[in-house]
Amino acid sequence: MSDSRYGTAWLLIVVVALAACGRGTDHDPGAVAMRLFELSLIDEPTDEQLGRAFDPLPPVDQRAALLDALSTLADVASLRIVDVDLPAGPDDAFADLAGLLPGGGSARFTVRLRKRTEGPDPWRVTWFQGPGVEWPVAGSGRGDGLSTSAPPEQ
Repeated sequence: MSDSRYGTAWLLIVVVALAACGRGTDHDPGAVAMRLFELSLIDEPTDEQLGRAFDPLPPVDQRAALLDALSTLADVASLRIVDVDLPAGPDDAFADLAGLLPGGGSARFTVRLRKRTEGPDPWRVTWFQGPGVEWPVAGSGRGDGLSTSAPPEQ
């Protein structure tokens, strides 16, 4: 075989190996968490794209808040998985990610994922948090800031 045929054969082997490695990423919660940052680069993600990433898909009236939260992730570069933890069993995961911010700083993000039983890509994002972003926003539990108490004793 000539040198060019060897080069072509090796290239084909590398492409096939990379494609095979890419197929398993939907079964890895860390890779699915990183996909969240890829989704942030899309101006107007479709319901189908959001549905492949989130479970449950937020109601239409809450999608603007989700898209705003996603837009804050768009400028993160050099993203990497720091840790993936399965604290409540094999169907619940937290992925910790780290990346570089535009100003030169670094940031850490946490993404919570739940595993579904049906479908080709089982992991879905249920919550994420990082510097200046959290979705869905956790309530403070204090209501509207007013409180009541018993009248003072006399």
